[in-house]
Amino acid sequence: MKKKYCLILIILILFIFSACSKAQGEAPAIVEENEQQEEISENGNYINDEIPTEENSKSSKDPTLAIDLSHEPNELGEIMILMYHGIGEEETDWQRTPENFRKDLEYMYQNKYQMISLNDYAKGEIYTKAGYTPIILTFDDGRQNNFNLIEVNGKMVLDPDCVVGILEEFKSKYSDFSVTASFFLGTNIFGQKEYVKEKLDFLIENGYDLGNHTYSHDKLENLSGEEIQAEIGSVNNIITNYIQDYAIETLALPHGSNPKNEYEHFMLKGEYEGNKYETAAVLDVGWRPAYSPFDKLTDFTSLYRVTASEINVDNCGMNDYFKQYAENKRERFISDGNPDVVTIPKRHEKYLNMDVVGDKVVNIYE
Repeated sequence: MKKKYCLILIILILFIFSACSKAQGEAPAIVEENEQQEEISENGNYINDEIPTEENSKSSKDPTLAIDLSHEPNELGEIMILMYHGIGEEETDWQRTPENFRKDLEYMYQNKYQMISLNDYAKGEIYTKAGYTPIILTFDDGRQNNFNLIEVNGKMVLDPDCVVGILEEFKSKYSDFSVTASFFLGTNIFGQKEYVKEKLDFLIENGYDLGNHTYSHDKLENLSGEEIQAEIGSVNNIITNYIQDYAIETLALPHGSNPKNEYEHFMLKGEYEGNKYETAAVLDVGWRPAYSPFDKLTDFTSLYRVTASEINVDNCGMNDYFKQYAENKRERFISDGNPDVVTIPKRHEKYLNMDVVGDKVVNIYE
């Protein structure tokens, strides 16, 4: 009997010892879990001090609280739509030298201008950094010096002194410089017919826009409704034959000539050879900056441009306005940094166009 009790006692002791050992063996697992929790915290997840508080919860619901008013944002200020044509060895009314075009871009970068898409401007979608001013570059006529390919070592490469070559150069030089432009095309698309599709594909893939500059470059004021449809529709058809999924939304008027009032609707919407077109923004020739897209004074069917030249500009050239903005003689658009918020000084409140603002949050400050 004693042997029986001893055997039971031994079994009981072994069971208790085994349970204790098992419990001790589980302890490292708990430590590993804690270490994993700590590691997750270091990676930015589950950090205790990032648990939403009432204050930052309000901030997430009200994006205006994150706007830095020290930049003095003014999203009803002016935006320059620059009207360029060509790049060449000689400086003329309608042509910049490569050196002067580089000088233009350098000035923009150093003075807090950022290029934006004309298409985005027409939709009121401004993605400019806080404290910076949007600027729009446009090039009329589709000249070969806008986008030229040259042969180097048996290969066709981008000409470093054409418009696109210089823009791409600045894109590489300044990674924080938003680079884009709109090219308004007719029937001669950058010359070099054998490379048209390659050039158009490159532009779309690299963030540039295409616009319409009509088929014959005739003044629209002299044309009938059917003729206007043919002028616009034929160019759209030519471009979309190369890039089928691209919508052409902008038009640069040849000679700044608007159609007669009774034919204006053909400029904005029409159909040619079975293909429909719709124009969101129409550009005049250059003489003054455009208004903000959120301004009641903005007429998207007749947008002002500024001549990007230093010759025969009658004090209304690009450099004249750059100087006036630098001296605070005109109010330029200054971004709040949030495309979903429109921030303006209270003194401009009466000019705000809520139809363009749409669902964006309005932020008015004194």
